[in-house]
Amino acid sequence: MPGTLRALGVRPSKRLGQNFLRDPRVGQRIAGLISDPLEPVLEIGPGLGALSLELAASGRPFVAVELDLRLAEYMEGQLRRFPAARLVRGDVLDQRLDELFPGGNRLTVVGNLPYSITTPALEWILGQKERVGRALLMVQREFAERLTAKPGSKEYGSISVFVAPNAGVQNCFRVSPGAFHPRPEVDSTVLEMTPRDYPGTTLDEREAASMMARASMGSRRKTLANALANGLGISAEGARGVLAGAGLDPVRRGETLSAGEFVTLARAWIRRGRPEGRA
Repeated sequence: MPGTLRALGVRPSKRLGQNFLRDPRVGQRIAGLISDPLEPVLEIGPGLGALSLELAASGRPFVAVELDLRLAEYMEGQLRRFPAARLVRGDVLDQRLDELFPGGNRLTVVGNLPYSITTPALEWILGQKERVGRALLMVQREFAERLTAKPGSKEYGSISVFVAPNAGVQNCFRVSPGAFHPRPEVDSTVLEMTPRDYPGTTLDEREAASMMARASMGSRRKTLANALANGLGISAEGARGVLAGAGLDPVRRGETLSAGEFVTLARAWIRRGRPEGRA
């Protein structure tokens, strides 16, 4: 693999967290999680194809989206032998599933996500949940822990609250640093994300809950009232009014609230006309 990357003129970016999967057993194990050999699959950032070729070989509809033009050209050649597979050049965040997979069938998204794009990629996937049945994603172990963290834990944060009302998340298996080139300093985790709406909520409420989480947890160790006032740019009195409407104690810390409590807080904020300052 290092030789192929050198031949292509590709130098993995440590800043962007680019680590190419090199262990074929990991690719086989991820592909094995998709039991239907004809289920459509979208891959984000195929790299050198360690997972792509396993998925495309079944003859399923398969699309890989690659931003790096050198890797894209290489993967176009690798996928040419599979009639139902194709490579799309560009940023996955600019893509629409209706254009990549016409017909409306639900599909699976897979990807070995560099740390730098993990959050935007999750937002993109969950923004198209009507088409995505599930996502099998390889991420840094610490990031996976944040997605499944419980309120009050040190890993719990706004990304935990963003995901919880929009998807179920399950850890599948751990991948050691030796499976990648260059070798990262941390383990990775393959997780399964199943998009689904928090019961009884609207999209507006879920988006507002995520906003409340960012505002409430922007300054850890602050009371909920102070953090919310600072995060939304509103008066302390206004923050206490929103919290009273939600039935929440203003001296709690934001990191102790569950996803359900953030939904309740969001509803109170919406009912009060969304008082907001500079946020």
